[in-house]
Amino acid sequence: MKKMFVLPAVFVLCVTAYAQRADFVTRLIGADKATYGEVCYLSAVYQGFVDENASYDDALRSLTERGQVAAGADVNGTVRLEELSRLMAKMWDIKGGLMYRVTKHSARYAFRQFKTDGILPPTADPWKKASGSDVLNMYTACLRTYGGAE
Repeated sequence: MKKMFVLPAVFVLCVTAYAQRADFVTRLIGADKATYGEVCYLSAVYQGFVDENASYDDALRSLTERGQVAAGADVNGTVRLEELSRLMAKMWDIKGGLMYRVTKHSARYAFRQFKTDGILPPTADPWKKASGSDVLNMYTACLRTYGGAE
């Protein structure tokens, strides 16, 4: 009898968690310019640093503490492709080329590494403000290239 009450509760919790992720993705797809908060949330949740119910501020703080985001980054600030490349490279712990390692994982060489690996097109502009669809396209390409996608 107890199982009959527990199963609907578990089902409701699962549906609620899925709905929140779907809502985040829907908002991100529609965003003309992605923010640090959105990108940090995606990265921190993927890496298991924060729960899916965490705020963008919590996600940014978590990544800043781990050295993946520069201190002083604005949660509402827009992200350029170059900066997005650095965040994604940290997310997948990309080894990169010699210059990427020598410069201690600079955004410029992360961007160049992603162009070399085919994550970004050869004509990509590092100063372009990343849209939500740019973020999700890069995320998906990284999953395919560096692992995690079956």
